[in-house]
Amino acid sequence: MRGLLIITKSIDDDDQLLGFFISWIKEFAKKYEKINILCLEKGNFNLPDNVKVYSLGKDRGLPKILWLLNLYKMSWECRKEYQSVFVHMSAIYVVVGAWLWSFLGKDVYLWYAHKTITWKHRVAEKFVDGIFASTPQGFRLKTPKLNIVGQGIDTSLFVPNPNFKTQNSKLKILSVGRISRIKNYNNLVEAMKIIRDKGIDFELDIIGAPVYEEEKEYERELKEKVEDFGLESSVKFIGKIANKDLPEYYSSHRIYINLSQTGSLDKTILEAMASGCIVLSSNDSAREFLPEELILREDNPDYLAKKIMEVKDRDYGNELRQYVTDNHSVDKLIDKITKIIK
Repeated sequence: MRGLLIITKSIDDDDQLLGFFISWIKEFAKKYEKINILCLEKGNFNLPDNVKVYSLGKDRGLPKILWLLNLYKMSWECRKEYQSVFVHMSAIYVVVGAWLWSFLGKDVYLWYAHKTITWKHRVAEKFVDGIFASTPQGFRLKTPKLNIVGQGIDTSLFVPNPNFKTQNSKLKILSVGRISRIKNYNNLVEAMKIIRDKGIDFELDIIGAPVYEEEKEYERELKEKVEDFGLESSVKFIGKIANKDLPEYYSSHRIYINLSQTGSLDKTILEAMASGCIVLSSNDSAREFLPEELILREDNPDYLAKKIMEVKDRDYGNELRQYVTDNHSVDKLIDKITKIIK
């Protein structure tokens, strides 16, 4: 029996950050007879019968030491049902679990897609059989174990709205991401004042929420700026939205703006592209595939406003969606991964 053990933080359709992983699991389930998933938190989901989900206990309020003991206990109890372990994002599980999986004769693989590299990733690299990342910027350690496989976007979920142009007269702009200074929302709000002053009828929706206190203060600053500029009726802070509910937002907006400069490829860029949005981005990884006129090379609101005015009436929908379908669809991602994992 071909089986896989998956370790991840959350299995929940309503999770804004990790809800997308449900679509990955459904594709994995087509490749394996049996899948066991160990997660910190178990929420709302509907998965195939050959997938079983077990919580390590965070959602039940258990202390961290019991999370670890449950990881060992469940890895041992279902040891005959898997040949390989797929750890999603959290390298610490490789650090604490590799000894047991090695003893059991299991291969271990890590998925990681973020610019930050810590001691945990350096240690994990020594013990895994392979590492998967969406782009070279997603795992910034030199290692022969690295496999660049693209992102995993559900292109059957994120689709364009064919009636969008006839349903909207105003310019609808969207940005999705945690409210933090690294996302550069300040420039976005100031650019909205500039295009308002040029007589453009627009609506900006910002989806996301702050996590830390400094981010909550930043959100307050942004809302004050919106009020000072008299943009309350045009700029909306939507808050958190589950990943499964994002398609209707993408497909109802003309332009998607991503001002993050984190380096690793932001998944929301690809979701917006698949949904038919014009995407303007300063993301380093996105520069490798976006048309030149959609790349933001300057960090100021005047430049951003100018770019919005330049591209707002152009049509990039088919071109951008095709790129995602060809290079970052979830079915092709899982095909690549499962050809490497036993």
